[in-house]
Amino acid sequence: MTEVHSQTLKTLMHGSAAVICEIVEAKGSSPRKTGAQMLVDNSGRTWGSVGGGALENLCIKKALELHKTKQGYVQEFDLASALEDGSSMICGGDVTIEFTYLDTQDAVSAYFGEEEKPIKVYLFGGGHVGTELVPVLEHLRFDVIVLDDRPEFASADRHPKAGQCILCDYENIEKYVSIQPEDYVAVMTHGHKNDRNVLLQCMRKHPSYIGCIGSRNKVAATHQFLRENGITQEDIDRLHSPIGIDLLGDTPEEIAISIAAQLIRHRAENARKA
Repeated sequence: MTEVHSQTLKTLMHGSAAVICEIVEAKGSSPRKTGAQMLVDNSGRTWGSVGGGALENLCIKKALELHKTKQGYVQEFDLASALEDGSSMICGGDVTIEFTYLDTQDAVSAYFGEEEKPIKVYLFGGGHVGTELVPVLEHLRFDVIVLDDRPEFASADRHPKAGQCILCDYENIEKYVSIQPEDYVAVMTHGHKNDRNVLLQCMRKHPSYIGCIGSRNKVAATHQFLRENGITQEDIDRLHSPIGIDLLGDTPEEIAISIAAQLIRHRAENARKA
């Protein structure tokens, strides 16, 4: 999956619109060839490229207009002449670009196919381990949603690879997210009480994977807490705690790799069952 496809999926799945600019025909010495794509979201951020320079700037302007009109179209650009906004390219050639507007969850399946939807990982706690984990999971094609009750840890500046960062109240997570049975959950907040509160709420949603950070001594107490609050032993047995595969490492980076490895295995096992 290309960067443009991956980011478009994340953008759509988080309820925002996307415009795809794709070169469908290229002639002469155009800077990019057929198939090159650029995503423009409704704030003007871009991923990918259709050639840079004046052409790309013009395409970004047209994409932002398309976010308002919502009507896709195809346009040819003569790069040997001045572009319609008065700017010019020095490379020459001609390119034909298709502008496609996408704004619904249905567009994910229509444009990419069901099998390419990234799995959502709800990461509760954007601290040291979470900071190391987010870019690893993003590189592995997971869609990571970071939730924290501290503004500085629920920040896109801290987690630029996260699909979304949410400042939340750990006492009422349902107010912020709707966890589905196919989703994954990793709990690693900044306190045992927060971990337990979040874990209890998440386990009642029966996600595909759920794990919680902590020592083995903490795990026994957490299991007792869950039983006292109505969680069945069958569900407790599905809990991965301590979270991650035991790699005998204890740095945030090593713990992040161990968690990522466990999620990869869980995803692969589910794929084999399907």
